[in-house]
Amino acid sequence: MIRADKRKKALTAIHRIILLARFMAYESKPAAEIAKVLDCAEILPTLIAADDDRTDEFCKHLQGFADTFPSGVGILQEFDRGQ
Repeated sequence: MIRADKRKKALTAIHRIILLARFMAYESKPAAEIAKVLDCAEILPTLIAADDDRTDEFCKHLQGFADTFPSGVGILQEFDRGQ
């Protein structure tokens, strides 16, 4: 699970990653690059649905995403804001 104070931000992060993938598709980016974005997003819903607190792990996955995709830095910053 994600801590209650971060749940909405977690869902927003996933939403923004999906939007990034769609934007990349409209820009005709290589399918492998788009798939990499979606690979990063794939685990995130399972962390939200987990029985134990996975908030820190969720944040670490967003950090990895931001390290790989510079446009993901804002997604991580938004998730971290207000901690």
